[in-house]
Amino acid sequence: MPNIPTSPSRPGAAAALVRTAPAGRHGGETVGRGAPGAAVRGDAFRRAVEERLGSATSARELSRKAQFVDYEGMRAMFEAWNTRMWRGAGALPAALPHPALHTPVWPVCGHGLDVGGGYYGARKGCEPLHVQADPADGTVLAANHTAAAVRGAAVEAQLYDLGGRPIGEPSRHTADLPAGGVTAAFAVPFARALPATHLLRLRLAGADGRLLSANDYWRCRTPSDMRALNGLPYVPLSVAVRAAGAEAVTAAVANAGGAPAAMVRLSLAAAPDGPALPALADDNCLWLLPGESREVTLRWRPGGHAGDRPAVVAQAYNALPAAA
Repeated sequence: MPNIPTSPSRPGAAAALVRTAPAGRHGGETVGRGAPGAAVRGDAFRRAVEERLGSATSARELSRKAQFVDYEGMRAMFEAWNTRMWRGAGALPAALPHPALHTPVWPVCGHGLDVGGGYYGARKGCEPLHVQADPADGTVLAANHTAAAVRGAAVEAQLYDLGGRPIGEPSRHTADLPAGGVTAAFAVPFARALPATHLLRLRLAGADGRLLSANDYWRCRTPSDMRALNGLPYVPLSVAVRAAGAEAVTAAVANAGGAPAAMVRLSLAAAPDGPALPALADDNCLWLLPGESREVTLRWRPGGHAGDRPAVVAQAYNALPAAA
């Protein structure tokens, strides 16, 4: 499973490998021959990205588009494990979680601890309490990886078109989630009447109303239908930041536009237009509906960023970067 970094300081370094490396090298005709992921072809990965979102004219553009495939692919692998919890599901190793060299072969984090779609897709699929949808039939499942049962959990699903408008009424179900188990709630099938590309938003809440898991899917009838995202209007993002400790900040990112903001990613930088700094967010690669805001906490290792507090930069597939 190739994974492409995102940092402005490394503008598609691994993406360039996928596009240009000769056969037998990482990212060329065969990615990582003799290494984990040897069967994965770099040219096939590039085709998968470009079939969904159109041709990329530069490594930077390929890197930007690849975040969708990275996120979706990594999330899907761990969610598939969830559906088979304790029923023949083996280990799902990531062979190169943070490689020292540029490589698109299985890195969960990129070179320099650059974290993008792949990392946050894997993290989403591994949530201790998680709500997910089966891509085949739309069955919505709630997975409980903890040692304690959750009583009276509420599962909700709502469809939206690419204008951010709700499609139909939400589906809701209340259930008890056993410890170490997975529970089916209902199905949201891809009906013929639905738009060829739309957003499925899932929410899992406790009996007290506290949000336990949120998960967004961009569903397409065919891979090329995803190109509808290229027609999304650009929207303005805003960011407000407050301290959350000595090595952490909480950022409130908002979509002030009239269309959804796709794949909103928050990162730290020494300056608003500078390279990304190593940091981890408690959630990332978000979809924000028109007028919606989310709070995300970003943390870095003690002493990792000397001097003034780093800037928080928010960017999306259809938004210019905003910083605070």
